[in-house]
Amino acid sequence: MLKRFRVPGRLAFKLKEHGVSVAAVLRKAGLPRDLFEQTRVLVSTEELFALWNAVEVVSSDPLMGVKLGVETKTERFHPMAIAALSTQNLVTATQHLARYKKLTAPEEILNKLGKEEFSVAFRWLLAVDAEPHVLTDYCFSWMISLARHGTGTQLNPLRVEYVQQRSNLRVLERSFGCKAVCGAPRNAIIFRASDATATFV
Repeated sequence: MLKRFRVPGRLAFKLKEHGVSVAAVLRKAGLPRDLFEQTRVLVSTEELFALWNAVEVVSSDPLMGVKLGVETKTERFHPMAIAALSTQNLVTATQHLARYKKLTAPEEILNKLGKEEFSVAFRWLLAVDAEPHVLTDYCFSWMISLARHGTGTQLNPLRVEYVQQRSNLRVLERSFGCKAVCGAPRNAIIFRASDATATFV
């Protein structure tokens, strides 16, 4: 099993866009000052979680994960995401991403299509601690961006589900445009099956 994640250098750019000091984040996370200057930014699960926990602390913004996950321009997507957008619909795009993750990182993207719902969850295979809230929100927000770019609509998910309690549920609901619930068996974002199977443009 692969043991390291590749962090996109674009994350540093997006942090700066939102007024978050990259140097402060790296210092708080205990990571090298030149991390984002490296050709390939590779981190362990522990370092990845430390990075995202630091983003939450340094930004002091409970919605920073949501904001970082929003992508307004297709050309800013990672090549892997652009390839996913070239598939038939959100279901096949997610399956494409799941295969990619399986080959490149200690992470699984779990997805299930039912008659009414399509669920997507992210599983960190080598995690010891709970995933950072800001990382969960980032993943959910990024999936919404992918779905919207793919369908060419401003669709919203049906709901987001959290394992841990979240103090800002109402704010998250407004940000995601759907219901948010806590105490779920896993962190997951749920789309309507009709949206997930809608043909990508």
